[in-house]
Amino acid sequence: MSAGGMHDGAEPEPSVHDRASLPARLRRMLIGRGAVVPLAAAHGFAAAGDAFVSVSLAGSLFFNVSPNASRQQVLLYLLITMAPLAVLAPLVGPAVDRFRSSQRFVAAGFYVARGVFCLVLALTLLQLAFYPLVLLLLITSKASGIVKQTLVQTLVDDPEELVATNARLARFASVTAAIGVGAATGVFAAAGAEWSLRIGAVLFALAGAAVLRARPRTASAVTPDDVEYAETHLPTVVVSSIGMLAIRAAVGFFIFMLAFTLRRSSEPALVYGLAAAAYGAGAFLGHTAATVLRRWLREEQLIGLSLALPAAFTAIGILGASVPLLIVISGLVGLSTTLGRNAFDGLLQRRAPEALLGRAGARYETRFQLAWVFGGVLATPISLPAEVSMTVLTAIYVPALVVFVRGVREAHRFEGPPEEHLGGAHARLAMAHQAWKQGSLRVSIVDASAAVDLAQSVAGAAVAAVDERCRLDALRQAAIDLAQPVTADDVSDALAAADTLIHSMAETMQPPAVRAGRPPTPPSPPPAD
Repeated sequence: MSAGGMHDGAEPEPSVHDRASLPARLRRMLIGRGAVVPLAAAHGFAAAGDAFVSVSLAGSLFFNVSPNASRQQVLLYLLITMAPLAVLAPLVGPAVDRFRSSQRFVAAGFYVARGVFCLVLALTLLQLAFYPLVLLLLITSKASGIVKQTLVQTLVDDPEELVATNARLARFASVTAAIGVGAATGVFAAAGAEWSLRIGAVLFALAGAAVLRARPRTASAVTPDDVEYAETHLPTVVVSSIGMLAIRAAVGFFIFMLAFTLRRSSEPALVYGLAAAAYGAGAFLGHTAATVLRRWLREEQLIGLSLALPAAFTAIGILGASVPLLIVISGLVGLSTTLGRNAFDGLLQRRAPEALLGRAGARYETRFQLAWVFGGVLATPISLPAEVSMTVLTAIYVPALVVFVRGVREAHRFEGPPEEHLGGAHARLAMAHQAWKQGSLRVSIVDASAAVDLAQSVAGAAVAAVDERCRLDALRQAAIDLAQPVTADDVSDALAAADTLIHSMAETMQPPAVRAGRPPTPPSPPPAD
């Protein structure tokens, strides 16, 4: 049976049913299908709720006070947002990993908490309790993002679909956020910030109800220590995170610089709307382009492209920054941040084991948010001419691009060609053979399974030999359960399955032309007795 409901062997042909299913196909294109739909709905509601909160805070902090007072309040807001980031990685990430069996409830709890904070915030606008509540709202917002990232892995069966699913969720959130901004602007103009926050609270409550309908996988494999070491020390991931730090710092600087520049020039509201629309359109295009460009470019190349595109136009802006050019740069900055983020998330999800993704995502999100705050703080205290601001942006993008390109080249040289990336997995498999030779049957099975986990953390490919993977997982569970017997045949099966799995992942790491032009490498034989 196909996804569209046709029986096997039936020829596809136009029908009234096909025409009637057009809305369903459109829905699948926007939010996907299957287990990921409840998460997509929750993510969309939350994005709309964030839009209502952003419009409320922008109107309260920025437009309702004098320019100097708005700078002071925005600067205070930025400085306060740095406080929770110190505890985000050490607390939120491990907590998300620890409660993997009930993550939909964790996600719903964070959504409900955001709604409650919105309701309380509506009562304390511009009072002493305002900033602590914004602080709590920021913490729960970032925590929700981390839970969403880990939920994607448990809802998507094919790892090759992770990047496409992330991009689809982000595109849908961009659409709902754009609708939310328009609706929130109308509500803010008609009823004030308090009602914008109350409607945001309702949207967060709907997000919590939607995510409870998700049914993620509850079982996750035990992750060895050396898999975590490989994930946290791979040079490609580290260098790519440095590129993302520059992108996020530039985004933070540009957003606040643009807002204060347009206000200083007394530009009409239409210009603010055009700049925001350009940024949103660029962000949406970045989500779409990430999936398409990934067919031809590696994640590192996408991050390099995200640095180069806005740099070219900010360099032009040094000679003269007109309003149309600022709007164009706004679109490119939006494209840069989403294209780069999707590329980095794809790289991290390919490399990080499922059981460690929460803490890895929290660690990198903390660094990226700090970079964004740094850029915003840099743009807020003093008033700079637009040309000087373009110089600062160019000074962020261009050196970062040079360092990034050199760093990626050195990282690839350090990691070696693709067939050498699995050296740690082969070494661990050799240890498994040695343990078998010494009579340590249980240790041998555990080492064989750890070798496959390590290989998959490096290769990031979907396991083609599903039967071997299931058999190896069952043998590992038996090996760590001392009440279950383990025989020499079990060890032989585990070693053979591990060898087959590692060999299949090594093949997927080769370029298609190389795989097509060479015979398969035979599995390595076990050590001689």
